[in-house]
Amino acid sequence: MFKKYRIDYLLFGGSAAFIVTLLTIVIWIAYSYSAQQMVQNTSYYQQGLLNELYNKVDIQMKSIEQISLTATRNTNLLDDVNVPGDKYSNYKKRKEMESFLAQLTFSTPDIESVHFYIKQTLQFEPQGPVKFIEHDLIKEEVWYNPAIENNDFGWIGEHDIRTVQGEKRVISFVRKVYSVAGDYRGLLLLNIKASSIKKLIESHNPAANRILLDSGGRLITMIGGDTMSQDQVEAYLENIKGESGYMKTKSVSSGLSDSSEHLMVWAKHFDRDWTLIESTPWKDITGGSFRLAMVLLLAGGSAMLIALCFNLFFSRQFVKPIGLLLHEMSRNSVNVNKVSLPAGYRNEFGALFSGYRRLIERIQELYASLEDQYRRQKEAEIKALQAMINPHFLYNTLDQLNWMAIAGGQEKMSTILELMGKMFRIGLSNGESVIIIRDELLHMECYMQIQQIRLGEQFVLRVDVPETIRDLYIPKMTLQPFIENAIMHGFHGKKEGTIEVCAEITKNAEVVFRITDNGKGLRDDWQEPKKRKTGGYGIRNVRERIDIYFGSSYGLELMPNTDGPGTTVLIRIPVLNNKEEQAG
Repeated sequence: MFKKYRIDYLLFGGSAAFIVTLLTIVIWIAYSYSAQQMVQNTSYYQQGLLNELYNKVDIQMKSIEQISLTATRNTNLLDDVNVPGDKYSNYKKRKEMESFLAQLTFSTPDIESVHFYIKQTLQFEPQGPVKFIEHDLIKEEVWYNPAIENNDFGWIGEHDIRTVQGEKRVISFVRKVYSVAGDYRGLLLLNIKASSIKKLIESHNPAANRILLDSGGRLITMIGGDTMSQDQVEAYLENIKGESGYMKTKSVSSGLSDSSEHLMVWAKHFDRDWTLIESTPWKDITGGSFRLAMVLLLAGGSAMLIALCFNLFFSRQFVKPIGLLLHEMSRNSVNVNKVSLPAGYRNEFGALFSGYRRLIERIQELYASLEDQYRRQKEAEIKALQAMINPHFLYNTLDQLNWMAIAGGQEKMSTILELMGKMFRIGLSNGESVIIIRDELLHMECYMQIQQIRLGEQFVLRVDVPETIRDLYIPKMTLQPFIENAIMHGFHGKKEGTIEVCAEITKNAEVVFRITDNGKGLRDDWQEPKKRKTGGYGIRNVRERIDIYFGSSYGLELMPNTDGPGTTVLIRIPVLNNKEEQAG
């Protein structure tokens, strides 16, 4: 990323990303911490309130249970009211029983009515609070639970009963009645006004969401929310551990299908029979934290916008000098004499500008020096060729001498002159500095034929150059000077000799010529410079021209033969497929 995109984009984008990330982290930490504190404080006060309400509920419920226990031990409920042959006594006992049970409702305002499920049919006052119901009808009641048959007493959750005034919502306490002899007589049901229990657990907070459960986890009553089923209540009881506590859960008041989150706080004592639960929507608790986060977001967003604007201005000012430098670098060339960069910077940018100016000046000086060197080297090469002889004049003169030799019957002289004409034609090459290797080999062979006419056929030239190499290019007059050097120095004083010329292309895309002779070989001091001004110029000229064209990576190397007398020359040049590929 730091190598691909522009600096101003990276500077602005990186700063913006950092500010946004930092602001997000700060807001999230502030929201999380404040929300956690709100939850802890809320749960603490709710637990205290629930414990207080729990004690009140427990006292109220215990009093109802105690009234029920006292009633079941009264002789009016224990005596049989159906003695055969004594209708008056039976009627009197029934009325006493009805009166006793009615007094329970009158003396306790929270009791709505009393139902007595008895195994014998008894008449009762229809307008009164007491009803005698046939025992077998229990199972038809909506509140009936098989667990009632297995327990002597228990609480029945909130349900409706039918009265003279209409449907009434009650919570019932049921207790079995036994005679003195231990015979089962029936089931006494005290119907408690549900509103009184709800008012008790409401505690001046109608919006509270509270649930009262009995010791078996059965729903007794609830306030502040929609009706919950027993299955939904049991699903939450699995997570309630310990006497008092709190946890974050799904909605309690709206059922398991609600995906909203709630804080559930409960009070439960190990020696009591109740569980009191309060559920508060999570958003109501963390609403203050959310508003705080929004304030931080608004303030932070405003600060971030101001910071980004400042950062945009700052980043542009920061990269402006770099942009000027890049623009100057893109337009600069060796022909531009002046660098247009501001001179008022005194910091690192000023050092860059000053260094770039000096660099451009040195490049221009170096380029001028290279141009001058190249020009002088070309002039030296031309002068070196012209110093040996003027090709145009010599070519015309040789042509005239050739015709004179033919006319005079001098065949050898004519052949020599013809060969020299070919050599000078190749050497002239219309002013070209590089020629195809095929012409260079012809130039070398022409020279060797002249020497064979002069010295005899015992001096042999063998050429082994593949056709694929012959069509490549080479600086002219590269090979002939080494043939000449072998004949003039290596074969001096000898009556025969052999020169072998071969070439190959290496894997480094180089053409390597190997020129080997079996002459005298190199002198011991052949690497020392000669004091005389004549001789050795041709080889030095070849070395200098290869260095001019291709650089120091290429060149030539002289070495003595390892398997006998003589000298080997290695000439290395790059593969040139056309004359435009030459360096320099």
